[in-house]
This record gives sequence, structure tokens and C-alpha cells, in this order.
Amino acid sequence: MASIYKPSNRKQYHTSFHIPTSSKTSKKVTRSTGETNRKKAQHAADAMERAALDEVNNNCERSRAIMEIITQAQRDALKGTLNAVSGRDYISPIVKVSTGSDIPEYSIRSWVAEWLDRKEGRSESTINAYKTHTSHFLQWLDERADDALESITVADMRTYRQWLLDGGEGMRKNSETTAKLKMKVASSVFIKAMAEGITNFNPVAALEPLEELNKLERKPFTKQEVADLIDAATTDEWKGIITMGAFTGLRLTDCALITWKDIDLKNGWIITTPAKTKRKKTIVKIPIHSSLSTWLEAQPVPINDKTKVFQTLSTLTGAGRNGLSMKFTRIMNAAGVDRGEEKNAGSRTMYQRSFHSLRHTLTTWLIEAGVSPEVRMEILGHKSEGVHAGYTHHGDESLAKAMGKVSNI
Repeated sequence: MASIYKPSNRKQYHTSFHIPTSSKTSKKVTRSTGETNRKKAQHAADAMERAALDEVNNNCERSRAIMEIITQAQRDALKGTLNAVSGRDYISPIVKVSTGSDIPEYSIRSWVAEWLDRKEGRSESTINAYKTHTSHFLQWLDERADDALESITVADMRTYRQWLLDGGEGMRKNSETTAKLKMKVASSVFIKAMAEGITNFNPVAALEPLEELNKLERKPFTKQEVADLIDAATTDEWKGIITMGAFTGLRLTDCALITWKDIDLKNGWIITTPAKTKRKKTIVKIPIHSSLSTWLEAQPVPINDKTKVFQTLSTLTGAGRNGLSMKFTRIMNAAGVDRGEEKNAGSRTMYQRSFHSLRHTLTTWLIEAGVSPEVRMEILGHKSEGVHAGYTHHGDESLAKAMGKVSNI
């Protein structure tokens, strides 16, 4: 029975009792009963003693159970039969004894399914891309997809990446860009598992980066070639979009979808958010060159500021046999402008020159005009964190003056 006493200058009774320790000794516990009545204080003290002894006994039982598991694991280790699978079989009951809960167990297939379920709410196109990329991973794993998630190694992911590049059974070759995207999705699967304590390792993160062998250095057009492209264009819209690409550096789809709201002819600016940087909400402000201004001023008055500048071209897709890219290729052929070096990139062929080369063309013109790298970056919208940290913003007058140094076609 716990003893009770009333300290001097205190109204409440206190209790003291002894409980055993792991070193086969005991320790004295002293607490307030919270009671001023002696009988009630004794009942409270006895309850405290019982609870403390129960906790000690509980801990002893848990300790014994854990030690039995560890002893068996030690025997297996000495016999050389302890491996990753049996090791997990020992860890799981230890965690269960310690916490009262099982370790959540997922196979690669079940965790991928769980990961996809948690992506609900994203756009349909994003979800479909995730499903496609993860299905390729499971396809490569075959029967191993039902193994434990943590069984995947760095070597496995290196082999999977090469399988994507080579085009495995029933799989066409992937370009390095596509392979990187699929590996990024696989990495996200492991990152989420690490965040939830399901695994403690992301095998994708330890991979060496791919050399960008399939990436061709873009070759700019000369001023004469740009003039030839404009002359070869069969419609006024194509003449305008080529001029816009050459004097703004905007990508083909961004040019095609631009609206009159983005055009400030009065003050001489194009202010827009390119699709590639829309997520980061990067707005570019580009001075309108006189060659582009001449074409824009010749266009009919728009119905409203939401009207597309290129009403016909804005209805076309970027890719495909009749898409914007192929139509521009036909203009290049008609103009006798060489597409440059070609290289196979997975399932498609890449060329050094395309509409995107107009972006490099403007860069070249600005360099030749003596425009500083910082101003060129601001005009072309190169505002990644690494680049942006290296320069300050320039005033409108500086940007307009820089664009004015580029001569007309």
C-alpha cells in the first residue's frame, strides 16, 4: 500500500511508493494526491501505485518480447540466413510490439495505385500522363511489380531508364527528354513513399544524369533567310507570325495564341505570359520592333481585345501532319532554307532548324547589335531562378533602345 502524508504548509496529501527498475533495484516515486480528505487521498495514492506498477510490468513484457525477436534474428545472422526479406519479417513485429500498429506494407504495384489515387483533382491530361508513365514502369517490372516497394535498387532504375531509351518489348524508343520525364514521375512515387515513412530511399535520386546526346544545338537563321521565309509564306498570317517569331523570340504556339489584349501598339509593347512559364506566372514585356509594328498596324481592327491576332493559325495544333510545325517546315522547303543537321531522337527525327530557331535568331541579332546579356535575357524571358539571380531588371527605355538596334528585314 502506498503511504500518504501531508507536507507542512500544504492542504493536499502527498504519496510515496517504490517501483522496480530494469537494474533489479527500485526507485521512489513521490506525487500529490490532489485530495485534502485522508480517506480519498489513500484511494488516490493506491490507484497511482497500481498504474505505475502496471506500466513497469507492461514495459517489461514488451522488452522481453522485443529481445526474443532480436535473439532469433541474431541466430539467423550467425547462420547466414538473414536477408532483406527475413529482416523485414523481424522488424515488423518489433514495431508492432513497440507501437501497437503494423508497419504499412505496399508492393510496388499497390503503392503506385495508391499514389495515382491521391493525384485525383489534377487535370485529366496530367492524370492520363501519370497513368501512362507508371504503367510503363510496371510493364518493365513484370512479376516484380508485386515485390515490396523497398526492393527496388539504383541498379534497377538505371536498367529501367535504358529500357526506355532502347525501346523494350512492345515499347517504342523514348527520346532522352521523354525518358527523363518518366523517370521524374517514378521519382515522385518514391518521394511520396519516403514522406509517409513507407520507404527511406529514392533509388531514382541516386542515378547519374543522362548526357543530352539527343539534344541538337539550334542553328539561327540569317537575316536573308528570314526575309526568304516571309516571302515564301502563302498567307498574310504566316508572314506575320514569322515576323513576330523573329522579333519577339516567342515560341510558335505562343505566337499563334496571342490576342490583341497582349498588344499595346500605342506604347510599342507586347506583354504576355508564355505557356512554358505560365505555371510560374512569368510575364514577358517585349518592345515591338518596327518591322513587326508595320505588319500589326496593317491588320483589321479587332472585334475586341480577346480576338486572336492570328485567327486562322490559332485554330491549328502545334504538332501533326497539318499542324503549325509541319506547315512551317513546308515554308522552309519552299524558301530553300536548309533545316540543318538531323538526328534520331527515339521515335522522331530532330533538326537544327525549326520555328524555334527564330528565338535563337533574335538572340544572335541582339548580340550583333551589342546588346548586353542581361538585357537580352529580359527581352527573351530567360527568368529561371539561376539566371534571374544573376541580373537586375532594366527600364522600359533600355529594352526599347536595345530592340531598336536591330535593323529591319
